[in-house]
Amino acid sequence: MTRPFQSAAPVIWSLLVLMAISLGVAGGLFAAYLRDLPTLDALEEYRASLVTTLYSDHDEPFATFFEQKRIWVPLSKIPKHLINGIIAVEDVQFYRHRGINFRGIARALLANVRALRPVEGGSSITQQLAKVLFLTPDKNVSRKIKEALLAIEIEKYYSKDKILELYLNQVYFGHGAYGVESAAQTYFKKPVDQLNLTETATLAGLPRAPNYYSPIIDKERAIRRRNHVLARMLDSGFITHEQAAQASAVSFDESLFARTRNLAPYFVEHVRQTLEDKYGTYAVYHGGLKIYTTLNIAMQRSADDALIGGLRETDKARGFRPIRHAPSTAQASGRVSYSYRAPKAGEVLTGTVTKVLPTAITIQLGRYQGEVILEKVDWLDASQTNKQFQPGMEVKVQVLKVHEGSKRLELSLEQDPEIEGALLALDPGDGGIKAMVGGYDFERSKFNRALQARRQPGSAFKPFVYASAFDRGLTPSTIIEDSPVSYVIPVDGKRIQWRPGNYDRKFRGPTTLRYGLEHSINVIAVKLIERVGVDAVINMAHEMGISSELRREYALALGVSEVTLSEMVSSFGVLARTGMRSTPYAIRQVMDNKGAMLEQHIAESRRVMKEETAFILTNVLKGVVERGTGSRARALGRPIAAKTGTTQEATDAWFIGYTPSLVAGVWIGYDTKRSLGPHETSATLAVPIWTRFMQRVLKDTPPEDFTAPEHVVPVLVNYMSGLPTTPHDKDAIKEFFLQGTEPMQIEARGTNPAPENLLQFQR
Repeated sequence: MTRPFQSAAPVIWSLLVLMAISLGVAGGLFAAYLRDLPTLDALEEYRASLVTTLYSDHDEPFATFFEQKRIWVPLSKIPKHLINGIIAVEDVQFYRHRGINFRGIARALLANVRALRPVEGGSSITQQLAKVLFLTPDKNVSRKIKEALLAIEIEKYYSKDKILELYLNQVYFGHGAYGVESAAQTYFKKPVDQLNLTETATLAGLPRAPNYYSPIIDKERAIRRRNHVLARMLDSGFITHEQAAQASAVSFDESLFARTRNLAPYFVEHVRQTLEDKYGTYAVYHGGLKIYTTLNIAMQRSADDALIGGLRETDKARGFRPIRHAPSTAQASGRVSYSYRAPKAGEVLTGTVTKVLPTAITIQLGRYQGEVILEKVDWLDASQTNKQFQPGMEVKVQVLKVHEGSKRLELSLEQDPEIEGALLALDPGDGGIKAMVGGYDFERSKFNRALQARRQPGSAFKPFVYASAFDRGLTPSTIIEDSPVSYVIPVDGKRIQWRPGNYDRKFRGPTTLRYGLEHSINVIAVKLIERVGVDAVINMAHEMGISSELRREYALALGVSEVTLSEMVSSFGVLARTGMRSTPYAIRQVMDNKGAMLEQHIAESRRVMKEETAFILTNVLKGVVERGTGSRARALGRPIAAKTGTTQEATDAWFIGYTPSLVAGVWIGYDTKRSLGPHETSATLAVPIWTRFMQRVLKDTPPEDFTAPEHVVPVLVNYMSGLPTTPHDKDAIKEFFLQGTEPMQIEARGTNPAPENLLQFQR
């Protein structure tokens, strides 16, 4: 009879062999995984991808470049409550395990079984760090094994505090924020070391599912998650019952989550392109550079408000224009994307029309509703209400007042303009760019009209002609005949008659150069360029800062050659600086993330115009504001020199003006050239925007006038004749002349131009 052991022996041996084979396979797999693990040398050499920060002229941070928005902070600067909150909710055994939290894994497994779905993860903080630094986010067994093995290796060589510091600076918190410092600034607009318990608990709850628990996306869900973190901190002994109760009772300040317009996006993009050309893309987006720029934040905000507000007002005068794209189903039902926060007074938002009445339209903005009273919209044809508005359509509105209790809004109607514009302001002393707006909306069009758009400047070009004339001995009192004139010019192989005319189609006879420039008389400018020579004007313009190609023809005096706003503003800066030119620049200095200087701008300037010429021309351009086409700028109540410019058929409107310490220019037009309107001029379009900007930026500064150079003398002259007069003359003005050129009698009205100045023209 066979004994039981003998009969069971083959089975036991089979099991032992199977176990040996399994252990061998497992050992082989383990060895393979170990060989396949990334080396920890990478952790030793690890350098986080850091944010490059831009600073203003007063060293205030205002913009960043990053691939992952991360600002590194040492563990010593991270609040203890934030560290404890992360540990309590992510890995309460962190300081007790050696890389793998087996209790956490068991707890998570039990919670997931109970919920019949994944609701909790069991990875330790060290495992999470291993995953984000070395592994892909793929969810599979192979990755989890590598993650666990790496965590054990990391714990062998690095302290718990070092692991925490790496984790807290690396983990993703949502909305582009990597690391606790970036998260603190994204959600609470302050540094991480200034966060309170409520705020740290909010951040501690985010790494598990940043977008799901974001207070920006869903305030109520974020509060529940925050309170869960506080409860876990209480259970772990990190806070008291009183602290937990107080922190749980706090709601979010929803104003922190309001969408804000990025400051100076066109300027920032200009700086980015400059940096990438010099340092490369990787350094800009990962290197943590510190870029100290010339931008003045107060001036930039004033420029934004002036240009955007001016474009809106200009566009409204052309009537209501519905938003051209069809609303989505959610928008048509009023469920737009503002449900997570209250609209703020002053914001311009997109709402949905829900009801149309003869006297008002009802607008839905998420949880909020308001009315636009039609009789208060003076730019709207109220008789066409039913044709202009239908339920379900989108409209732009400005929030005037918010009644939080009733969720009611007071609204006014708005619309995005089709018209475009640009504004640029420089410090004429060194060429530093103080403000730059390259268009109505950077998100709508990233084309920078302040730097890239080449447009005809119209009469704004005339100062270059007058500068050439004054440089050659002519004076503001020089007389030129404002009378009809014609030239034979070649066009496409044919010879045609060109008869320049004045805007008002009038001729004034003998006219001083001052009067001609103040009132922008075309015929005077054409006869003047004929007298001084086209080449002289081109050379003067290029010396002053115009780099664009200029056409060699008499019509150049009327601004037919295309230039940029930047060139025009920079050139007028030469006049403000009494003949000295400084090249415009945006970057003062660049430092690396360790504080080493990489570059520093050294302001250089050179004389391109006689000091006397610059001052005499500036004094005439002051008259453009005092009596001429720029008279609306008199509202500033201080010495201003400026020139208007309106092109033929009013396709472009310009205004460039300056004080001794600031030069600014505005351009208005459509991107595709078309008339701004039959009666529009720079005086009605560009001057009000420029004046609004200057009123704000100069309001706290004392008026300053331009100082006369040593060899310039004042003479009291009659405004119309330019001849010396007495103080009793009601038309007397103080004119300035280069010593020795003061008028004694009526000057000759000019002579025929020398043959070399005729170019392709014939009289």
